[in-house]
Amino acid sequence: MKKALLSSLTIVLLLGSSVASAQTSIACEYMLLRVYHAELDHCRVALPKEREDRYQRMRAAMETFIRANAKGNPEAMIAGIANNEKRAIEGLSSCQSEDFKLARQAIDQLTDFSNERQVTETLKVPRDPQRGTCG
Repeated sequence: MKKALLSSLTIVLLLGSSVASAQTSIACEYMLLRVYHAELDHCRVALPKEREDRYQRMRAAMETFIRANAKGNPEAMIAGIANNEKRAIEGLSSCQSEDFKLARQAIDQLTDFSNERQVTETLKVPRDPQRGTCG
């Protein structure tokens, strides 16, 4: 299930971040950003500095957005997403697996400068961070 969900979301992200941002919920994109980054950390693969900086900025901006706009408990939502990181690492068969290769491609797309710009624009409009799709 996780593999199919993350694989389908990865394909959407790789095909076009503008389509993904328009339809994917902020909570989902935040979860993907964190999960893929956690998998890279687990496999000791560092992002280039400019991408790591973008990751940190987008993560912080999305967390701020979630805290400001969540319909329920934002801290519970963020904690639940943190648990997804642990499950993803537990489910990662190896650092040479196809899943990991997809994670590397997806984090490159997510941390691209054009995606950061798009996320920044998206976060300017208050709304439920869970509104939209996630797979």
